[in-house]
Amino acid sequence: MNNNNENGENDVDGNNNNNNNNMMHRIRNNDVLCSTILRYIHHVGNQDYALVVSAYLLQHPNINLTRVDERVVASRDIVGIIRHRQGRFLAKTRRGTWKDIGDDLALRWVSRHLRRMVEEEEEEEEEEEEVEEEERVQ
Repeated sequence: MNNNNENGENDVDGNNNNNNNNMMHRIRNNDVLCSTILRYIHHVGNQDYALVVSAYLLQHPNINLTRVDERVVASRDIVGIIRHRQGRFLAKTRRGTWKDIGDDLALRWVSRHLRRMVEEEEEEEEEEEEVEEEERVQ
């Protein structure tokens, strides 16, 4: 649930917070919510982030994301693209507010996301190979 205001800011948790002193509550449409909670992947900034990652990988078809050095370069580029669009990488604090995690943690978060993508792709390939092997046996 996104409650937008006139500045393109919203609170994905449904809080109607108009207090200017608490700007970390304000989530903009170009912000990436760094969370494993599934409801946040529907936030427009996270969807845009997914498109940025997909476009980046299409533009760099020879990148080997299993290599840490190449994953770091990709992460830097992706964080740079999001930051250039005035996006922030936000994480929820213990008090329930959202705070920019900074570039170092954003790089780690993106790198972890890219690593998970590779791991999921490898798992899918293994499952496909097992199915093909079973079909050959029959």
